[in-house]
Amino acid sequence: MSTAAAKLLSEFERLGTEEKQEVIRELVLRFPAWDSGPLDDAVAAAAGNQIAAMLDEEERGSETR
Repeated sequence: MSTAAAKLLSEFERLGTEEKQEVIRELVLRFPAWDSGPLDDAVAAAAGNQIAAMLDEEERGSETR
């Protein structure tokens, strides 16, 4: 990794959560179009399971507030 990239990452780590989210959002908008090829069913199912688990966890967290 270049010195400039390492410095950027170091500065990024010092940001607050909301600022980090803004930076990531802006970076994603600047990514070139990319196609990773066909998505394997097992990978898609695993991703769906992870999302469902995250949503369940968020829902449980909001119920205790």
